[in-house]
Amino acid sequence: MNFGMFTDFHVREHLSQAEAFDESFRQVEEAEKLGIDSVWLSEHHFSPERSVLASPLVIASSLATRTQRVRIGLAVQVLPLTNPLRVAEEAATVDHISKGRFDFGVGRSGLTRYYQGYNVPYVESRSRFMEALEILTMAWKQEQFSYTGDHFSFQNVTVVPKPYQQPHPPIRVALASAETFALIGRLGYAIFISANTSIPQLQERLALYRQARAEAGHTGPADIALRIPAYVAETAQHAHDEPELSTMHAIRYAATELMATAANPEVAARMERTANTPYDDILKQRVLYGTPEAVVDRLQMYQDTLGITGVVLEMNYGGRLPYERVINSVRLLTEHVAPRFK
Repeated sequence: MNFGMFTDFHVREHLSQAEAFDESFRQVEEAEKLGIDSVWLSEHHFSPERSVLASPLVIASSLATRTQRVRIGLAVQVLPLTNPLRVAEEAATVDHISKGRFDFGVGRSGLTRYYQGYNVPYVESRSRFMEALEILTMAWKQEQFSYTGDHFSFQNVTVVPKPYQQPHPPIRVALASAETFALIGRLGYAIFISANTSIPQLQERLALYRQARAEAGHTGPADIALRIPAYVAETAQHAHDEPELSTMHAIRYAATELMATAANPEVAARMERTANTPYDDILKQRVLYGTPEAVVDRLQMYQDTLGITGVVLEMNYGGRLPYERVINSVRLLTEHVAPRFK
């Protein structure tokens, strides 16, 4: 199982934006030393209270020069907001700078605030996403190509550089809505799933994904990464108590700031349900908090019920945990949890 650390480049309380960058870069460097397999970057816009990570490809490029071993991924590049040719060039450049340690995670985002800010109609997000993804793969695979679609049109273009990894970096798609699982399954891409969705519902949707994938002729096991908040501590009490304020901050933020800009009723309803869930229930259903032994047991359950091949762990859910506690949690994870799944 691949153990990945998700990072938001949070702006913690009383930190400047410059300090937020410094702390997050330092955290990634230390996580690599501790043995984390991969680091995954989010993408946020117009959210100064939350994150400074508006340019994930730029950050990925910097991380590629600061690290030696860890894989660097996007979770995710919001494709409908981009010019796909520009992204193809920049992502291929990061792939070269990292010497092939780059993973290209893509999605649409469930928040309309980003689309409003960029003046992109959210109703076009799915069609823009599909066109952009097709253009990216054509740009990486073909020496010269043309494309005509509803949103993008290019004639006889040649994207340089081509990726370091051939034919291109691994592509992973974030899935949320039910209808997307079969669609992406037919295309054969690796996927992210979220612990915000219940296990029975995820099992149903993954069955659709696997069936569509097999019917389209894609062989080999499906590559499924579970994104979930995680915190590991020496005792169960510490694992539950220490991240509580940060966790409830994240939940309140989702309820007050994000729910109003959720893209569809399912996303808004999920946020509302989570906002009204007691912390004890959050611990049981939505997060991976515990001693190393407890975290191993929970991960084994996810592996058995969902068939996951990796995890993308939000090691500072809510962004309020002190740096030292985050690093201690990563250390316990890499020393006592990850070896059980190698």
